[in-house]
Amino acid sequence: MQKPKEEIRRAILQAAEDEFYKEGFRSSSMRRIAAKAGISPGNIYGYFSGKTELFQAVVCPAIEAVKEALRTPYRCQYQGVLREVARQIAETFRQHRIPVLILAYHADGSPYEGIDAVLSREIARRVYRELLPTLPSEMRSRLLAEMMGQALLRGMLEMFSAPREQQEIEQALESFLELMCGVVGHEKETADGMDNAG
Repeated sequence: MQKPKEEIRRAILQAAEDEFYKEGFRSSSMRRIAAKAGISPGNIYGYFSGKTELFQAVVCPAIEAVKEALRTPYRCQYQGVLREVARQIAETFRQHRIPVLILAYHADGSPYEGIDAVLSREIARRVYRELLPTLPSEMRSRLLAEMMGQALLRGMLEMFSAPREQQEIEQALESFLELMCGVVGHEKETADGMDNAG
């Protein structure tokens, strides 16, 4: 009995995810992907026109999920914005761990090469727009927003780069946020105290 087409497509996507994660886009082989999926090399082209289309099918759900997380409106202020952005991104990274890591570390030669820099800028834009206005004027700089965006993205990627227990991830995220928010909060309290003293 022949396998249903959707089952074959899922097998190809799973094999491609594994191949792209282990070999990177540039070194991946459609022939190896077909072999891992249990189909002939010629048959894979009945489902995907080539490696680029297959790569897009693997990573696009993760890209859309991250974009959605960054578009979500937040109703809190100050530290809550950073916390909500971090938690949304962490949940998205958890749900799409391997495709996110493929995008960050294995996309060389693909149309998505450098997308981690784009995501970092998007996070920085969100921080600049929603968090920095709550801080003292001397702290409101694009450079600070970019540094926070980069730190958040790199921290998240490091956190999800190896399989970890959910409890370890949650503890690391909470500690990271306490440190980030605590430092920023201390600066704001100090500035507020000086304003009130004057």
